Amino acid sequence: MFKNKNIDSLLFTAFVCFLSLIVTGCSDNKVSKSSQDSQENSDTSAYLIKNDHITGSKDAPITIVEYASVACGACANWHNQIYPELKSKYVDTGKVRYVFREFITGVPEYADAGFMIALCAPDENYFKNIALQFKRQQQIFKMGSEGKAREAYIGIAKSAGLSEDKFVECMQNQELRSEYREKMQSGKDMGINATPTFIINGKQEKVFTLDSIEEVILPLINATKIEEKNTTDITSTEVVSG
Repeated sequence: MFKNKNIDSLLFTAFVCFLSLIVTGCSDNKVSKSSQDSQENSDTSAYLIKNDHITGSKDAPITIVEYASVACGACANWHNQIYPELKSKYVDTGKVRYVFREFITGVPEYADAGFMIALCAPDENYFKNIALQFKRQQQIFKMGSEGKAREAYIGIAKSAGLSEDKFVECMQNQELRSEYREKMQSGKDMGINATPTFIINGKQEKVFTLDSIEEVILPLINATKIEEKNTTDITSTEVVSG
């Protein structure tokens, strides 16, 4: 169990303080914009919702939506160990479009502060900031246990291009807080209460390794290739017949 100690009040403006929450094996203990690397939801994909943060081609045949928390140890493990290869093999090559949706698990004050900083920073830096928080997660937890959570998040904010004053202003931005909580609610409406949770082309899948992800997406990618080939063959036949 992770004990939450001496956290600055700015880090839990909109939250009731929990005395003890699980960081790994992350669950929600409640009853239930930019460049290609962070593009605003501007298409009509059935797999996207308002204010999604997306990386990858909008023409990708596969959309992977992840509900995750920057205060979740299991999420950090996945992002640090699995996501880089998934991105290089499938996102960067146009096969997968990846969507990150904020979902509070772990220590809620930490997750809220992290999400708010990522949302207050320039849109093109959203995914970079989320990645940085996962990489620094253990350091943040350690500083938090020493009563230095505020200092930890000021450092994250400065890495995102926010001054200390902007950090304070950011923590008080209820409009942005409501924005990510709406996305979190979309997950709760689907019965999600733990992170990371993955939705692949609209279907929730228990995939936590690259191998298990590939078991789901490769047949879908191959089916798309066959469909495209058939479409090309039909078009070619029509041209010849004409």
